[in-house]
Amino acid sequence: MYKILVCVFFPDLYNEMQQGFREAGCEVRELLIGEEYIKKYDLVKLKLLSTIDEFRPDFVCSFGWWKDLIDINDFIDVIKSKGLFHIWWSSDDPVCCGQVSLPAAKKSDLVFTPVDYLVPEYAKFGVKAFLLPNACSSRYTKVSPKAEYKNDLVLVGNNYSFRHVDEESKNSILYKFRVDGTYQMLQPLVDNQKNLKVWGKWWTDFDRAFLLPVPLYGGELKKEEIPYVYASSKIALGIQQVATSKTYVSTRTYEVLGCGAFHLTQFSCGIDYYFKKGVHLDWSNSKEETLELVDYYLAHDDIREKIALNGKREVDEKHRLVHRAKSVLDTIAQYI
Repeated sequence: MYKILVCVFFPDLYNEMQQGFREAGCEVRELLIGEEYIKKYDLVKLKLLSTIDEFRPDFVCSFGWWKDLIDINDFIDVIKSKGLFHIWWSSDDPVCCGQVSLPAAKKSDLVFTPVDYLVPEYAKFGVKAFLLPNACSSRYTKVSPKAEYKNDLVLVGNNYSFRHVDEESKNSILYKFRVDGTYQMLQPLVDNQKNLKVWGKWWTDFDRAFLLPVPLYGGELKKEEIPYVYASSKIALGIQQVATSKTYVSTRTYEVLGCGAFHLTQFSCGIDYYFKKGVHLDWSNSKEETLELVDYYLAHDDIREKIALNGKREVDEKHRLVHRAKSVLDTIAQYI
């Protein structure tokens, strides 16, 4: 099996593909490049070179938000100078494709994206791209509840504005579908004083599109605590980022299901493509439907728990990172 060097930019923000490779039988070395490396490219280059020389990987896989850390062209040039094959996981597709994914993709040997319609778009730039949907890390599994997280309804995620402008490139990223989903999933519950708690970034910031009442805000969570939040709730809510891709589903949806929690999320084409409504999870198309579904499932514990069990089985059988890693390895075998 392969020896793989996995380079992750801002590792706290991304799922752990390196663990998927390990579970698929590979020997993996991680190079985690976080805030401590901001604009310290010489230090990153030295760390990269020393890791390659010591570990001698068969290929390198990179992903994450590199823009605030390094020059991606120089970074991949170092990898190429050592004669190594480089793959890029476009985990920020599609909203950040132009800013983050495409510059890295153009320098890489292969690219994997969770968005079906971007595969032919990458081809226009001479990039060999393959589909790789999001998935669930093995850290997200069923655990015992904790009293401090006991709530009827929970949401773990960040509060985006309609438009984010990258200060360096001046490019803008539109989050309209996600913000619409925030209102669709949260506003009726806030208005009707449901037992709700929300964790993540920016929920009480006045410059955001949605302003959450302070008593409903739980703050930011460590990854290790997220499974306990889901285990301690009756309904784990979800917000989707992409409306039209049949293959894009929020990573948090897979994580909720992997933890064995009942999931109620905003409708998207991807949710409908991979899961069955009322079987693996449920979805809402409006504020009114959100409230109706919440009231129904809070009143029917047995139905809710049966669906949660089905959802976990579906993720365990098809949507863990080890499944995605095996798909990458099967593709890689054709090129190296």
